Amino acid sequence: MRAPWIETAARHWQHRRLARCRRAERRPAMRDALAAAAGDCVLLAGNSHAEFLGTPDFGGRPCINLAVGGSTAADCAAHLAGLRAPVRVAASILIIGTNDIMRWRHPERARTQRRFEAEVRCILRILEACSPQVFVAALPPIGAWATGRDPASVAPFSARLEALCAEGGHSFFDPFAALRDAGPGLARTGLYRDGVHLADYTRLAAEVVRLVAIDPAPSGLRAAPRAAAAPLPTGSLRALHAAAWGVRP
Repeated sequence: MRAPWIETAARHWQHRRLARCRRAERRPAMRDALAAAAGDCVLLAGNSHAEFLGTPDFGGRPCINLAVGGSTAADCAAHLAGLRAPVRVAASILIIGTNDIMRWRHPERARTQRRFEAEVRCILRILEACSPQVFVAALPPIGAWATGRDPASVAPFSARLEALCAEGGHSFFDPFAALRDAGPGLARTGLYRDGVHLADYTRLAAEVVRLVAIDPAPSGLRAAPRAAAAPLPTGSLRALHAAAWGVRP
């Protein structure tokens, strides 16, 4: 039987490897999209909840999805640091934290929360340089049957995100409010069978668009056709789950 610290180290390694591979797959398309970015664009960043939104239409503003499934705040910060847009875009949206509250990361510890806060600060500095408006989402709730993540950490991690937004003059919002149960970190309905991902990302995309109040688009900006949210990729979800538990998908 392996010592607990060895098991934790193995899980960290496998999860980082998964995020790195997914990032490598998506990076060429991201670079191409950023190279063609215009000042009216909206950037989506974060983990799989952001990736699976696809590229929603924000009132005629095109969207560039830079999110990578499996990302922690540290992964997201490192990923964004390696990307550049030729212009400052209209707004950035961040959805992060779900992979930072895995039980084996000990999210209940103060030092884990402080590290999360420091990593999110790095992300916000990058997004501030990219856009005048930054929107940060609360952590989504977890299914009561999902044991890999700590639902008790949803509220305190969300509170840290909200405090960082207040500190930096950013906008904090909760597109997951309709999914929440009476318990602070538990979901009522609407989750995929893994207890983490949503069954309907099209609906989430519509809620994000509704809640994110971006400054009005310049007159004459032609509305882009609405892109559907990305379909829920079962293979990717299996890989994310496997990485969390240190087993093969």
